Order: sequence, then C-alpha cells, then structure tokens
Amino acid sequence: MGKPVIIEAGRSAIGKRNGAFADTHAVTLLGRIQAGVLQRAGVDPMSLGQVVGGCVTQAGEQASNVSRTAWLNEGLPWQVAATTIDCQCGSSQQANHMIHNMIAAGVIDSGMACGVEHMSKVWLGANVPRLGEGADVTFLNGSSKPADFALDMPDQFGAAERIAGRRGITRADVDHLGLISQQKAIRATEEGRFEREIIPVEVVDADGNTVVVSRDGGLRETTAEKLASLNPVLPDGIHTAGNSSQVSDGAAAVLWMDEDRARAEGLRPRAHASSPNASWAVTPTTTSTDRSIRRRKSSRWQE
Repeated sequence: MGKPVIIEAGRSAIGKRNGAFADTHAVTLLGRIQAGVLQRAGVDPMSLGQVVGGCVTQAGEQASNVSRTAWLNEGLPWQVAATTIDCQCGSSQQANHMIHNMIAAGVIDSGMACGVEHMSKVWLGANVPRLGEGADVTFLNGSSKPADFALDMPDQFGAAERIAGRRGITRADVDHLGLISQQKAIRATEEGRFEREIIPVEVVDADGNTVVVSRDGGLRETTAEKLASLNPVLPDGIHTAGNSSQVSDGAAAVLWMDEDRARAEGLRPRAHASSPNASWAVTPTTTSTDRSIRRRKSSRWQE
C-alpha cells in the first residue's frame, strides 16, 4: 500500500470571458500546464502511471478525452494513459481522489490529476445542444434526462437561492462576501501571493502578437454601492453577476507520488490528503449541505 503525497501543483492564470485566453485552444492551455508542473518538479513524464483530468463540458475543443489530447499535443509520451471524467463542478477534485486512491492501492506510484474549462468557447451546457428555453426547448440530440425523471434538480442559481432562503442568507450578505473576495484577490495579486502557483502561458492574441499570461483576468475594482445596483439573475433573487462566480478560462494540474518513491528521488512532498475519500452521493440542493455536515462530524471522518 502506498502513501500518496503531492509533489507539485500549478495552474494557469484565470482568464476572464473573451479575455487573455480567448484565442487559445483548450487543448493547448491544459497541455502547457501539464508540462509546466512536470518541469517544475523535475519528474520524467514517462514515469507517470496515469493522468486523470476533470472537465464539465466535454464538447467542441474539450471533447474526445481532452486530457489525453492535451498530453499528446504537448509532446508528452503516448505510453502514459490518460482519461477525462465528468463529475460536474467537482470533476477535477474527483480526478485528485482517483489518482490518490490508485497510489494508495499500489496500482501506480505516481500520477497527475488535472482539469480544464474554456468557457469563452465551450460554454456551460454546450454538450447538450438545444433550441429555445423553458417549456419551448428542443434538445437536438435528446435530453440528458428521460421524460419520467422525477428528481428535483434545479440549476446552480436555483439551488443557490434555495440554500440562501433556508439559511437566512441575504442580498447584503452575498454582496459583502463578493466585495471582500474581490478586495482580497486584488491585494493578494499586488503582493505576489499567486506567483508561486501560476504557470505563465505564452499565447498569440487576436492581433497576432505573442504575449505571456501570468495574471488573473477576473479582478474587479468595485464597491458595495455598485454591487447593490446590479439586477439579480432570477426575479426576486439575491445572486447577481457581481457576487457569483465568473465565466472563466483556465487549467490546473497536481502531481501525486508515493512518498517512498518521492524521498528516494530526493523530492520534497508538499502535502498529503488526510481525508481523501470525502465524497458521497447526496440528495440535491439544501439537504446535501445538512448531510455533508453530519457526515463530516461522524466518527468515520475523525483522524
């Protein structure tokens, strides 16, 4: 049985919608990060046992096993297996669980977990092509759910509104969180706190110029008054474009290794996961939060 540790990790800068990475292919973006993490660690890519990547919207540039396509496009060895999984918003986290568990089980002694989303080109829902909205929607290749699917599964904004209503979270609360989040991100950027984790990526912009992207593009100079003036996404809702996650482009990767191998090769482990299998199926929306909290407090998860 192995003891999985993290050897290296890195990410691209986060590109805002139609921003710095707008003209960069998703495959290129992910491949640069895969190679960048290996280069930082000084690890031979041929020595990896598996690559697992997470991607929510596997269509267009992100279709047909984007993790392996990126790996091969970057000139990395074809002998290393790679696969792409869809666990929705937890896709890349689940990729980390899978690599961790493969090392723990002794199946491999090193592997990479990674992920990419290029929302400027492959927008959320692009893998389910449709015409129209609401009751008038027509799914071109059929719906992902059968007609008799009875489980209540709202979209992200609908679920967020239910959770907020149940827990007494107000518009002022989420606006305040959005404001301090932006303020902290700007301060951290100015202080260079993200430089260690960002792998600079060279791209060609729309004008044909070669530029190096190494700074997050979604930073916003805003105020409480500006946030309060924005209209909510849903009628009578509290979530707006200013206090919600942005439409972004980016990629990231984590290099895992068995601790004995890492130390034998003179590599310094950066971290290990104390509860790597903290994932389970839950009832959607509000009850999922309750069950997660109860599960985490149970003796099963105590170290």
